[in-house]
Amino acid sequence: MTTHLTYRGATYAVQDGESALDALIRGGADVAFSCRRGSCQTCVLRAPQGDAPPEAQRHLRPELIQTHHLLPCVCYPTRPLHLDEPDPAVMRMEALVVERQLLTPRVLRLLLETERLMPWTPGQYVQLTTPDGLTRPYSIASLQDEDYYLELHVARAEGGAVSSWLHDHLTEGMCVQLQGPFGACTYDAAAAAPRLLLLASGTGLAPLIGIARDALRAGHGGPIHLLHAARDGEHYRRDQLRALARQHASFTYTEASRHDLLDLAFDRLQQPEHTSLFLAGHPDMVYDARVRAVLAGIPRAQLLADPFEPAHPLWPQDREKLDATPTDPELWEALGRGPGLRAILQDFYDLAFADPRLAPFFHNVTQERAIDKQYEFLFDVFSGEIEFFGLKPFNAHHWMVISDDLFDYREDLFEGVVRAHGLPEHLLRRWMAFHERFRREIVKTHARGLILNGVEQLHQGFSEEHIDFDMVCDGCAEEIPAGSTARMHQRTGQLFCARCAAQPHP
Repeated sequence: MTTHLTYRGATYAVQDGESALDALIRGGADVAFSCRRGSCQTCVLRAPQGDAPPEAQRHLRPELIQTHHLLPCVCYPTRPLHLDEPDPAVMRMEALVVERQLLTPRVLRLLLETERLMPWTPGQYVQLTTPDGLTRPYSIASLQDEDYYLELHVARAEGGAVSSWLHDHLTEGMCVQLQGPFGACTYDAAAAAPRLLLLASGTGLAPLIGIARDALRAGHGGPIHLLHAARDGEHYRRDQLRALARQHASFTYTEASRHDLLDLAFDRLQQPEHTSLFLAGHPDMVYDARVRAVLAGIPRAQLLADPFEPAHPLWPQDREKLDATPTDPELWEALGRGPGLRAILQDFYDLAFADPRLAPFFHNVTQERAIDKQYEFLFDVFSGEIEFFGLKPFNAHHWMVISDDLFDYREDLFEGVVRAHGLPEHLLRRWMAFHERFRREIVKTHARGLILNGVEQLHQGFSEEHIDFDMVCDGCAEEIPAGSTARMHQRTGQLFCARCAAQPHP
Protein backbone atom coordinates (compact mmCIF):
# COMPACT_ATOMS: atom_id res chain seq x y z
CA MET A 1 0.00 0.00 0.00
CA THR A 2 1.33 3.45 -0.92
CA THR A 3 1.15 6.35 1.49
CA HIS A 4 2.49 9.87 1.11
CA LEU A 5 4.66 12.32 2.98
CA THR A 6 5.21 16.01 2.37
CA TYR A 7 8.50 17.87 2.69
CA ARG A 8 9.56 21.32 1.48
CA GLY A 9 6.45 21.89 -0.58
CA ALA A 10 6.47 18.54 -2.38
CA THR A 11 4.69 15.21 -1.95
CA TYR A 12 6.60 11.95 -1.94
CA ALA A 13 5.06 8.53 -2.50
CA VAL A 14 6.20 5.99 0.09
CA GLN A 15 6.14 2.43 -1.15
CA ASP A 16 5.16 -0.48 1.05
CA GLY A 17 8.04 -1.28 3.40
CA GLU A 18 10.05 1.80 2.33
CA SER A 19 11.55 4.19 4.87
CA ALA A 20 10.73 7.88 4.78
CA LEU A 21 14.38 8.62 4.03
CA ASP A 22 14.46 6.26 1.05
CA ALA A 23 11.25 7.82 -0.26
CA LEU A 24 12.77 11.29 0.03
CA ILE A 25 15.98 10.25 -1.75
CA ARG A 26 14.05 8.40 -4.46
CA GLY A 27 11.91 11.47 -4.97
CA GLY A 28 14.87 13.81 -5.34
CA ALA A 29 14.97 15.54 -1.94
CA ASP A 30 18.36 16.98 -1.01
CA VAL A 31 18.54 15.55 2.52
CA ALA A 32 21.55 14.78 4.70
CA PHE A 33 22.09 11.13 5.60
CA SER A 34 24.78 8.53 6.15
CA CYS A 35 24.16 5.18 7.86
CA ARG A 36 20.44 4.82 6.95
CA ARG A 37 19.77 2.85 10.14
CA GLY A 38 19.52 5.35 13.01
CA SER A 39 23.11 5.08 14.20
CA CYS A 40 24.55 8.42 13.11
CA GLN A 41 21.45 10.67 13.47
CA THR A 42 22.57 12.78 10.51
CA CYS A 43 19.11 12.77 8.92
CA VAL A 44 17.04 14.15 11.83
CA LEU A 45 13.82 15.90 10.71
CA ARG A 46 10.69 17.09 12.50
CA ALA A 47 7.03 16.09 12.31
CA PRO A 48 5.46 19.41 13.39
CA GLN A 49 1.97 17.94 13.66
CA GLY A 50 3.16 15.47 16.28
CA ASP A 51 2.84 12.36 14.14
CA ALA A 52 6.34 11.01 14.78
CA PRO A 53 6.15 7.20 15.18
CA PRO A 54 7.82 6.05 18.43
CA GLU A 55 10.13 3.64 16.62
CA ALA A 56 11.52 6.58 14.62
CA GLN A 57 12.54 8.37 17.84
CA ARG A 58 14.67 5.69 19.44
CA HIS A 59 18.01 6.96 20.75
CA LEU A 60 17.03 10.63 20.32
CA ARG A 61 17.53 12.99 23.24
CA PRO A 62 14.39 13.69 25.30
CA GLU A 63 14.29 17.30 24.10
CA LEU A 64 14.10 16.15 20.48
CA ILE A 65 11.42 13.57 21.24
CA GLN A 66 9.30 16.14 23.07
CA THR A 67 9.49 18.49 20.09
CA HIS A 68 8.40 15.81 17.58
CA HIS A 69 11.75 15.16 15.90
CA LEU A 70 12.39 11.79 14.28
CA LEU A 71 14.86 9.77 12.24
CA PRO A 72 13.39 9.29 8.74
CA CYS A 73 15.79 6.41 8.03
CA VAL A 74 13.95 4.23 10.59
CA CYS A 75 10.53 5.73 9.99
CA TYR A 76 8.17 3.54 7.94
CA PRO A 77 4.99 5.61 7.44
CA THR A 78 1.67 3.82 7.31
CA ARG A 79 -0.36 7.03 7.10
CA PRO A 80 0.25 10.51 5.64
CA LEU A 81 3.15 12.30 7.31
CA HIS A 82 4.32 15.91 7.11
CA LEU A 83 8.03 16.53 7.66
CA ASP A 84 9.98 19.74 8.18
CA GLU A 85 13.52 20.89 8.92
CA PRO A 86 14.76 20.24 12.47
CA ASP A 87 14.20 23.10 14.88
CA PRO A 88 17.61 24.69 15.69
CA ALA A 89 16.15 26.41 18.76
CA VAL A 90 15.21 23.19 20.55
CA MET A 91 18.55 22.88 22.29
CA ARG A 92 19.45 26.57 22.30
CA MET A 93 19.12 28.93 25.22
CA GLU A 94 20.58 32.21 26.42
CA ALA A 95 23.15 32.36 29.19
CA LEU A 96 24.20 35.46 31.11
CA VAL A 97 27.92 36.13 31.62
CA VAL A 98 28.14 36.51 35.41
CA GLU A 99 31.93 36.66 35.70
CA ARG A 100 35.02 36.53 33.52
CA GLN A 101 38.58 36.04 34.75
CA LEU A 102 41.93 35.49 33.07
CA LEU A 103 43.53 32.45 34.65
CA THR A 104 46.63 32.88 32.45
CA PRO A 105 47.30 35.31 29.59
CA ARG A 106 45.81 32.69 27.25
CA VAL A 107 43.09 31.04 29.34
CA LEU A 108 39.81 32.79 30.14
CA ARG A 109 37.38 31.54 32.79
CA LEU A 110 33.69 32.26 32.19
CA LEU A 111 30.85 31.79 34.68
CA LEU A 112 27.44 31.58 33.01
CA GLU A 113 23.88 31.48 34.29
CA THR A 114 21.44 29.83 31.89
CA GLU A 115 17.96 31.25 31.37
CA ARG A 116 16.36 27.93 32.23
CA LEU A 117 17.49 24.77 33.95
CA MET A 118 20.08 22.86 31.94
CA PRO A 119 21.14 19.74 33.85
CA TRP A 120 24.68 18.64 33.09
CA THR A 121 27.11 15.97 34.20
CA PRO A 122 30.74 16.97 34.86
CA GLY A 123 32.80 16.24 31.77
CA GLN A 124 30.12 17.22 29.25
CA TYR A 125 30.37 20.24 26.95
CA VAL A 126 28.14 22.92 25.45
CA GLN A 127 28.08 24.50 22.00
CA LEU A 128 28.51 28.28 22.29
CA THR A 129 27.35 30.52 19.43
CA THR A 130 28.57 34.08 18.79
CA PRO A 131 26.33 36.90 17.47
CA ASP A 132 27.84 36.20 14.02
CA GLY A 133 26.57 32.63 14.16
CA LEU A 134 29.92 30.91 14.71
CA THR A 135 29.70 27.90 17.03
CA ARG A 136 32.39 26.14 19.05
CA PRO A 137 32.29 23.46 21.78
CA TYR A 138 33.58 24.21 25.30
CA SER A 139 33.80 21.73 28.15
CA ILE A 140 32.16 22.29 31.53
CA ALA A 141 34.47 22.55 34.55
CA SER A 142 31.87 22.94 37.30
CA LEU A 143 29.53 20.74 39.35
CA GLN A 144 25.95 21.89 39.06
CA ASP A 145 24.73 21.23 42.59
CA GLU A 146 27.89 22.61 44.24
CA ASP A 147 28.94 25.50 41.99
CA TYR A 148 25.58 26.56 40.49
CA TYR A 149 27.15 28.44 37.58
CA LEU A 150 28.29 26.88 34.34
CA GLU A 151 32.09 27.28 34.20
CA LEU A 152 34.00 27.25 30.91
CA HIS A 153 37.73 27.61 30.24
CA VAL A 154 38.55 29.21 26.88
CA ALA A 155 42.09 29.13 25.48
CA ARG A 156 42.87 31.83 22.94
CA ALA A 157 43.55 29.97 19.70
CA GLU A 158 45.81 31.56 17.14
CA GLY A 159 43.49 32.97 14.49
CA GLY A 160 40.47 31.61 16.37
CA ALA A 161 37.42 33.73 15.59
CA VAL A 162 35.31 32.54 18.54
CA SER A 163 38.01 32.41 21.20
CA SER A 164 39.23 35.89 20.15
CA TRP A 165 35.70 37.28 20.42
CA LEU A 166 35.23 35.72 23.86
CA HIS A 167 38.57 37.10 25.07
CA ASP A 168 38.35 40.57 23.49
CA HIS A 169 34.67 41.49 23.23
CA LEU A 170 32.54 39.47 25.65
CA THR A 171 31.94 41.33 28.89
CA GLU A 172 30.07 40.63 32.11
CA GLY A 173 26.35 41.26 31.71
CA MET A 174 26.28 40.15 28.07
CA CYS A 175 24.47 37.01 26.93
CA VAL A 176 25.60 34.13 24.75
CA GLN A 177 23.67 31.36 23.02
CA LEU A 178 24.23 27.80 24.19
CA GLN A 179 23.21 24.34 23.02
CA GLY A 180 23.68 21.18 25.02
CA PRO A 181 24.89 19.59 27.08
CA PHE A 182 26.57 16.92 24.97
CA GLY A 183 29.20 14.25 25.48
CA ALA A 184 29.71 11.01 27.37
CA CYS A 185 33.19 11.57 28.83
CA THR A 186 31.75 11.44 32.35
CA TYR A 187 32.20 9.53 35.60
CA ASP A 188 29.76 6.70 36.27
CA ALA A 189 30.22 5.10 39.67
CA ALA A 190 28.58 1.88 38.54
CA ALA A 191 30.81 1.46 35.48
CA ALA A 192 34.13 2.97 36.60
CA ALA A 193 37.13 0.74 37.27
CA PRO A 194 38.77 0.89 40.72
CA ARG A 195 41.65 3.05 39.45
CA LEU A 196 41.05 6.37 37.64
CA LEU A 197 43.72 7.93 35.42
CA LEU A 198 42.94 11.41 34.03
CA LEU A 199 45.18 12.94 31.34
CA ALA A 200 44.65 16.55 30.29
CA SER A 201 46.47 18.88 27.93
CA GLY A 202 45.79 22.63 27.98
CA THR A 203 42.18 23.47 28.77
CA GLY A 204 41.40 19.76 28.65
CA LEU A 205 41.87 20.26 32.38
CA ALA A 206 38.38 21.82 32.57
CA PRO A 207 36.28 18.65 32.16
CA LEU A 208 38.75 16.52 34.12
CA ILE A 209 38.59 18.80 37.16
CA GLY A 210 34.83 18.25 37.14
CA ILE A 211 35.21 14.49 36.68
CA ALA A 212 37.75 14.21 39.52
CA ARG A 213 35.54 16.21 41.89
CA ASP A 214 32.50 14.19 40.84
CA ALA A 215 34.29 10.90 41.59
CA LEU A 216 35.51 12.15 44.97
CA ARG A 217 32.06 13.39 45.86
CA ALA A 218 30.63 9.96 44.96
CA GLY A 219 33.09 8.33 47.35
CA HIS A 220 35.21 6.57 44.73
CA GLY A 221 37.32 4.15 46.72
CA GLY A 222 40.35 3.66 44.49
CA PRO A 223 43.20 5.97 43.52
CA ILE A 224 42.51 8.97 41.25
CA HIS A 225 45.54 10.38 39.45
CA LEU A 226 45.24 13.56 37.35
CA LEU A 227 48.13 14.63 35.11
CA HIS A 228 48.05 18.00 33.36
CA ALA A 229 50.32 18.94 30.45
CA ALA A 230 50.62 22.61 29.57
CA ARG A 231 53.00 25.24 28.28
CA ASP A 232 55.39 26.86 30.73
CA GLY A 233 53.41 28.98 33.18
CA GLU A 234 50.05 27.62 32.10
CA HIS A 235 49.42 24.96 34.71
CA TYR A 236 46.43 26.92 35.92
CA ARG A 237 44.22 25.79 38.81
CA ARG A 238 47.25 24.22 40.53
CA ASP A 239 46.27 25.72 43.90
CA GLN A 240 42.78 24.21 43.70
CA LEU A 241 44.15 20.81 42.67
CA ARG A 242 46.87 20.75 45.30
CA ALA A 243 44.26 21.62 47.93
CA LEU A 244 42.11 18.76 46.62
CA ALA A 245 45.08 16.40 47.00
CA ARG A 246 45.59 17.52 50.62
CA GLN A 247 41.91 16.91 51.39
CA HIS A 248 41.74 13.46 49.76
CA ALA A 249 44.48 10.88 50.21
CA SER A 250 43.25 8.97 47.16
CA PHE A 251 43.76 11.93 44.80
CA THR A 252 47.10 12.94 43.29
CA TYR A 253 47.92 15.76 40.88
CA THR A 254 51.00 15.87 38.63
CA GLU A 255 52.19 18.63 36.31
CA ALA A 256 53.82 17.54 33.07
CA SER A 257 55.15 18.99 29.85
CA ARG A 258 53.49 18.21 26.57
CA HIS A 259 56.39 15.93 25.64
CA ASP A 260 56.46 13.73 28.73
CA LEU A 261 52.76 13.42 29.65
CA LEU A 262 52.15 10.01 28.08
CA ASP A 263 55.48 8.57 29.22
CA LEU A 264 54.74 9.66 32.79
CA ALA A 265 51.28 8.13 32.62
CA PHE A 266 51.97 4.80 30.92
CA ASP A 267 55.43 4.03 32.29
CA ARG A 268 53.90 4.01 35.78
CA LEU A 269 50.59 2.42 34.81
CA GLN A 270 49.47 -0.26 37.23
CA GLN A 271 46.70 -2.81 36.76
CA PRO A 272 45.55 -1.55 33.32
CA GLU A 273 42.65 -4.00 33.29
CA HIS A 274 41.35 -2.28 36.45
CA THR A 275 41.85 1.30 35.19
CA SER A 276 39.43 3.79 33.71
CA LEU A 277 41.25 6.31 31.51
CA PHE A 278 39.82 9.80 30.93
CA LEU A 279 41.39 11.94 28.19
CA ALA A 280 40.73 15.57 27.26
CA GLY A 281 42.53 18.25 25.30
CA HIS A 282 44.67 18.35 22.18
CA PRO A 283 43.53 15.62 19.76
CA ASP A 284 47.07 14.43 19.04
CA MET A 285 47.52 13.64 22.72
CA VAL A 286 44.09 12.03 23.02
CA TYR A 287 44.45 9.71 20.03
CA ASP A 288 48.06 8.78 20.84
CA ALA A 289 46.96 7.94 24.38
CA ARG A 290 44.15 5.74 23.04
CA VAL A 291 46.63 3.66 21.06
CA ARG A 292 48.97 3.28 24.03
CA ALA A 293 46.04 2.38 26.28
CA VAL A 294 44.89 -0.43 23.96
CA LEU A 295 48.45 -1.75 23.76
CA ALA A 296 48.70 -1.61 27.55
CA GLY A 297 45.50 -3.61 28.02
CA ILE A 298 43.02 -0.98 29.22
CA PRO A 299 39.61 -2.19 27.97
CA ARG A 300 37.99 0.11 25.39
CA ALA A 301 34.86 0.36 27.56
CA GLN A 302 37.08 2.06 30.15
CA LEU A 303 38.47 4.66 27.71
CA LEU A 304 36.54 7.94 27.79
CA ALA A 305 37.79 10.83 25.69
CA ASP A 306 37.03 14.41 24.71
CA PRO A 307 39.42 15.47 21.93
CA PHE A 308 39.38 19.24 21.33
CA GLU A 309 39.26 19.11 17.54
CA PRO A 310 40.00 22.39 15.72
CA ALA A 311 37.25 24.18 13.81
CA HIS A 312 38.77 23.46 10.39
CA PRO A 313 38.11 20.01 8.87
CA LEU A 314 40.61 17.25 9.64
CA TRP A 315 43.18 16.59 6.95
CA PRO A 316 43.82 12.85 7.22
CA GLN A 317 47.23 11.46 8.06
CA ASP A 318 46.50 7.83 7.28
CA ARG A 319 49.18 7.62 4.59
CA GLU A 320 51.81 8.89 7.03
CA LYS A 321 50.55 6.51 9.72
CA LEU A 322 50.71 3.55 7.36
CA ASP A 323 54.22 4.49 6.22
CA ALA A 324 55.31 4.62 9.88
CA THR A 325 53.76 1.23 10.73
CA PRO A 326 56.31 -1.60 10.69
CA THR A 327 55.38 -5.02 9.42
CA ASP A 328 54.51 -7.60 12.06
CA PRO A 329 56.12 -10.96 11.16
CA GLU A 330 55.11 -12.54 14.48
CA LEU A 331 51.44 -11.68 13.97
CA TRP A 332 51.61 -12.75 10.32
CA GLU A 333 53.02 -16.14 11.28
CA ALA A 334 50.31 -16.56 13.96
CA LEU A 335 47.75 -15.99 11.19
CA GLY A 336 49.24 -18.83 9.17
CA ARG A 337 50.63 -16.34 6.67
CA GLY A 338 47.17 -15.65 5.31
CA PRO A 339 44.61 -18.42 5.91
CA GLY A 340 44.04 -17.43 9.54
CA LEU A 341 43.45 -13.81 8.52
CA ARG A 342 40.88 -14.79 5.90
CA ALA A 343 39.09 -17.09 8.37
CA ILE A 344 38.83 -14.27 10.91
CA LEU A 345 37.56 -11.82 8.30
CA GLN A 346 35.00 -14.36 7.03
CA ASP A 347 33.59 -14.83 10.53
CA PHE A 348 33.61 -11.11 11.26
CA TYR A 349 31.83 -10.07 8.07
CA ASP A 350 29.28 -12.85 8.56
CA LEU A 351 28.36 -11.00 11.75
CA ALA A 352 28.73 -7.47 10.35
CA PHE A 353 26.48 -8.02 7.34
CA ALA A 354 23.76 -9.39 9.64
CA ASP A 355 24.19 -6.68 12.26
CA PRO A 356 21.49 -3.95 12.21
CA ARG A 357 23.98 -1.21 13.18
CA LEU A 358 26.77 -2.17 10.80
CA ALA A 359 25.00 -3.63 7.77
CA PRO A 360 23.81 -0.22 6.41
CA PHE A 361 27.42 0.84 5.88
CA PHE A 362 27.84 -1.94 3.31
CA HIS A 363 25.12 -0.57 1.03
CA ASN A 364 25.74 -1.87 -2.52
CA VAL A 365 28.85 -3.79 -1.38
CA THR A 366 28.96 -7.60 -1.46
CA GLN A 367 30.32 -9.46 1.53
CA GLU A 368 32.99 -11.15 -0.58
CA ARG A 369 34.26 -7.81 -1.86
CA ALA A 370 34.42 -6.40 1.68
CA ILE A 371 36.44 -9.44 2.81
CA ASP A 372 38.80 -9.25 -0.17
CA LYS A 373 39.58 -5.53 0.25
CA GLN A 374 40.20 -5.83 3.98
CA TYR A 375 42.33 -8.94 3.44
CA GLU A 376 44.50 -7.17 0.87
CA PHE A 377 44.91 -4.16 3.17
CA LEU A 378 45.92 -6.18 6.24
CA PHE A 379 48.04 -8.61 4.17
CA ASP A 380 50.09 -5.60 3.05
CA VAL A 381 50.34 -4.10 6.56
CA PHE A 382 51.27 -7.28 8.44
CA SER A 383 53.50 -8.98 5.87
CA GLY A 384 54.73 -6.19 3.63
CA GLU A 385 54.73 -8.70 0.77
CA ILE A 386 52.28 -6.94 -1.55
CA GLU A 387 51.46 -3.37 -2.52
CA PHE A 388 47.92 -2.35 -1.53
CA PHE A 389 46.36 -0.05 -4.13
CA GLY A 390 42.93 0.35 -2.54
CA LEU A 391 41.52 3.27 -0.60
CA LYS A 392 43.24 4.32 2.61
CA PRO A 393 41.09 4.38 5.81
CA PHE A 394 39.87 7.99 5.43
CA ASN A 395 38.78 7.67 1.81
CA ALA A 396 37.29 4.21 2.41
CA HIS A 397 34.99 5.71 5.05
CA HIS A 398 34.70 9.31 3.82
CA TRP A 399 30.90 9.33 3.40
CA MET A 400 30.15 7.39 6.58
CA VAL A 401 29.10 9.28 9.72
CA ILE A 402 30.58 7.07 12.43
CA SER A 403 30.50 7.95 16.11
CA ASP A 404 33.04 6.86 18.71
CA ASP A 405 30.34 4.59 20.11
CA LEU A 406 29.79 2.92 16.74
CA PHE A 407 33.54 2.58 16.17
CA ASP A 408 33.86 0.84 19.54
CA TYR A 409 30.86 -1.35 18.76
CA ARG A 410 32.57 -2.54 15.59
CA GLU A 411 35.87 -3.09 17.39
CA ASP A 412 34.20 -5.10 20.16
CA LEU A 413 32.60 -7.35 17.57
CA PHE A 414 35.91 -7.77 15.76
CA GLU A 415 37.87 -8.44 18.96
CA GLY A 416 35.38 -11.12 19.95
CA VAL A 417 35.97 -12.92 16.65
CA VAL A 418 39.77 -12.70 16.99
CA ARG A 419 39.61 -14.06 20.54
CA ALA A 420 37.47 -16.95 19.36
CA HIS A 421 40.26 -17.87 16.94
CA GLY A 422 42.73 -18.09 19.83
CA LEU A 423 45.21 -15.35 18.91
CA PRO A 424 47.63 -14.71 21.82
CA GLU A 425 46.78 -11.69 23.97
CA HIS A 426 49.85 -9.59 23.10
CA LEU A 427 49.22 -10.07 19.38
CA LEU A 428 45.53 -9.27 19.79
CA ARG A 429 46.44 -5.99 21.50
CA ARG A 430 48.85 -5.06 18.70
CA TRP A 431 46.17 -5.73 16.08
CA MET A 432 43.52 -3.72 17.92
CA ALA A 433 45.99 -0.88 18.54
CA PHE A 434 46.65 -0.78 14.79
CA HIS A 435 42.93 -0.22 14.19
CA GLU A 436 42.91 2.41 16.94
CA ARG A 437 45.54 4.47 15.10
CA PHE A 438 42.95 5.31 12.44
CA ARG A 439 40.04 6.24 14.71
CA ARG A 440 40.58 9.93 13.97
CA GLU A 441 40.36 9.34 10.21
CA ILE A 442 37.18 7.27 10.52
CA VAL A 443 35.10 8.85 13.30
CA LYS A 444 33.28 11.99 12.18
CA THR A 445 30.10 14.01 12.71
CA HIS A 446 29.37 14.65 9.02
CA ALA A 447 30.17 13.12 5.66
CA ARG A 448 33.35 14.17 3.84
CA GLY A 449 34.49 13.97 0.25
CA LEU A 450 37.15 11.75 -1.27
CA ILE A 451 40.62 13.28 -1.08
CA LEU A 452 42.40 12.77 -4.40
CA ASN A 453 45.73 14.37 -5.28
CA GLY A 454 45.45 16.67 -2.29
CA VAL A 455 41.96 17.95 -3.19
CA GLU A 456 38.73 17.00 -1.42
CA GLN A 457 36.12 15.90 -3.95
CA LEU A 458 32.69 16.74 -2.57
CA HIS A 459 29.88 14.87 -4.31
CA GLN A 460 26.48 15.97 -3.04
CA GLY A 461 22.96 16.16 -4.39
CA PHE A 462 21.72 14.87 -7.75
CA SER A 463 22.75 15.12 -11.38
CA GLU A 464 20.68 14.64 -14.52
CA GLU A 465 21.97 11.73 -16.60
CA HIS A 466 21.14 10.82 -20.21
CA ILE A 467 20.62 7.05 -20.42
CA ASP A 468 22.29 5.46 -23.47
CA PHE A 469 20.99 1.93 -22.86
CA ASP A 470 18.15 0.30 -20.94
CA MET A 471 18.65 0.32 -17.16
CA VAL A 472 16.66 -0.47 -14.00
CA CYS A 473 15.58 2.20 -11.52
CA ASP A 474 17.14 1.74 -8.08
CA GLY A 475 13.95 3.11 -6.51
CA CYS A 476 10.98 1.33 -8.06
CA ALA A 477 12.86 -1.40 -10.01
CA GLU A 478 11.06 -0.39 -13.22
CA GLU A 479 12.89 -0.07 -16.53
CA ILE A 480 14.57 3.20 -17.51
CA PRO A 481 14.57 3.01 -21.33
CA ALA A 482 17.51 4.15 -23.41
CA GLY A 483 17.19 7.73 -24.58
CA SER A 484 15.47 8.95 -21.41
CA THR A 485 16.80 11.10 -18.57
CA ALA A 486 17.30 9.89 -14.99
CA ARG A 487 18.50 11.40 -11.72
CA MET A 488 21.68 10.03 -10.16
CA HIS A 489 22.54 10.59 -6.50
CA GLN A 490 26.11 11.84 -6.62
CA ARG A 491 27.30 10.12 -3.45
CA THR A 492 25.59 6.73 -3.63
CA GLY A 493 25.48 6.34 -7.43
CA GLN A 494 21.81 5.30 -7.28
CA LEU A 495 19.79 5.99 -10.42
CA PHE A 496 16.11 7.01 -10.28
CA CYS A 497 13.51 7.28 -13.02
CA ALA A 498 11.14 10.18 -13.62
CA ARG A 499 8.22 8.23 -12.10
CA CYS A 500 9.98 8.29 -8.68
CA ALA A 501 10.24 12.08 -8.59
CA ALA A 502 8.29 13.99 -5.96
CA GLN A 503 5.21 15.91 -7.01
CA PRO A 504 4.98 19.61 -6.11
CA HIS A 505 1.97 20.82 -4.18
CA PRO A 506 -0.74 22.20 -6.48
